[in-house]
Amino acid sequence: MTYEVTERTTVKRRPERAHYDRDLVHSIIDEALVAHIGFVDDAGVPRVIPTAISRRGEEVIIHGSTKNHLITTLAKGGTACISVTLVDSIVAGRSGFGCSMDYRSVVLYSQAEVVPDTEKAAYLEAQVQDLIPGHVIREHRPNELKATMVLRFPIAEVSAKVRDAGCLDVEEDYASDRWAGRFPVSTVIGPAENCPRLGPQVAIPEIAAGLPPRGR
Repeated sequence: MTYEVTERTTVKRRPERAHYDRDLVHSIIDEALVAHIGFVDDAGVPRVIPTAISRRGEEVIIHGSTKNHLITTLAKGGTACISVTLVDSIVAGRSGFGCSMDYRSVVLYSQAEVVPDTEKAAYLEAQVQDLIPGHVIREHRPNELKATMVLRFPIAEVSAKVRDAGCLDVEEDYASDRWAGRFPVSTVIGPAENCPRLGPQVAIPEIAAGLPPRGR
């Protein structure tokens, strides 16, 4: 399945790197821990704010305090531009012009929908499991749910852009005596560091040894 291409999702610079494949878009979002969300606030000021995201089917999910500026502004229905970037390698070219990065990115245009109170706990639990698979939490307290707003953004107007080329120097530079290559980049989640206030009754769960790799 592919997403419909719109004027806003048409990649004009290096269009051969553009992708609209559903599975690829999902995989990039799923691997990301943080997205940057662009929006225009009530005063007409453009803002970009990083926040944790997760995906549930064809929706991107964020949450925050009911007093959070990002959350309260987007809840009014304005269009958000949600951007995710994963850097896969740093490319060392034979010239400054040839230095670059390999990456996978997604840009999504969408309007927020406020998750109703009856569904809020399920969405929050899903986001916890996306971030920390297997983590067991206590039940949400009513005051915590009341103080939290969950927003969902339908995934429809979206594009991905991927560079996986390594060195792309100008042809005459390949005969030079300058070294070139690429340095792979990955996000590593190490073993957990126990909270210093764990009680003696607390059993250390298996997930404390390390979380599974995200994405790839």
